[in-house]
Amino acid sequence: MKNKPIILGAMISSVLLILFIFLAIKISSADGGIYFDQNIISSIHKNINPAIKNFMVVVSFLGSAKFYFIIGPFLIWFLVKRRHLIELYAILISLLGGYGLNEALKAFFGRHRPYEYFLVQQKGFSFPSGHAMITLCFYGMVAYLYLRNKKLDSKKIFIWLITIVFIGLTGFSRIYLGVHWPTDIIAGYSAGFIWIYICILGVEIAHKRLEHKSY
Repeated sequence: MKNKPIILGAMISSVLLILFIFLAIKISSADGGIYFDQNIISSIHKNINPAIKNFMVVVSFLGSAKFYFIIGPFLIWFLVKRRHLIELYAILISLLGGYGLNEALKAFFGRHRPYEYFLVQQKGFSFPSGHAMITLCFYGMVAYLYLRNKKLDSKKIFIWLITIVFIGLTGFSRIYLGVHWPTDIIAGYSAGFIWIYICILGVEIAHKRLEHKSY
C-alpha cells in the first residue's frame, strides 16, 4: 500500500471516529431515536411490501453470523490449500475481531432496538449495528484481498461497486426490517471502516516483512 492510500484511510478513519463518538454521546442521553431516526424508519414502514420484506430477509441473512459459519469452512479450506496464510489471518482477524469489538460496544452503550417497528425477531442491543459493521469488515476485506494486486480497470471498479452496493443494501435491510435505527447503521459502518483499515495496514506490513525475508 502506497503512502497516499494510507494517509487517505487515516483521514477517513479519523472523521468516522469523530462521527461515532458524536453519535455515541447523543444516544447515551436519549431514549429511542435521535435526529432523523424516527422520520426515516417511520417513512419506510408506511409502505412495507411483503416481497421486498422477503428480499431484505435474504440480504440480511447474507450478512449474518449463520451465513459466515456456512461459508467460513470453505473459505478457510481454499486459503489453506493455496497457502495464502496472510490472507487467511486477515479475514479471520477482520471478522472475529469485528464481532468481538461490536459485541463489546453494544454491551457498553446498551441502546435498545426500535421494537415497535420489528418485522422479524432480533435479540441483543442496537448500537452499533453488527450487520453493518461485520458486513463491511468481511466483504470489504475479501474484495480488498482479491483485488489487491490487480490493476485498476473496469472489472476492478465493477467488483468494488458491487461490494459497496451490497454492504449498503445490508445496512438498509436492517432498517427496513425494523431492527435498527438509521444511526445504528451509520455507527456500524464507521466502526467497521476503522477496524478494516487497521486490518489492511496489518496485511500490508505482513507482506512487506515476507518480501524482505525472501531477499
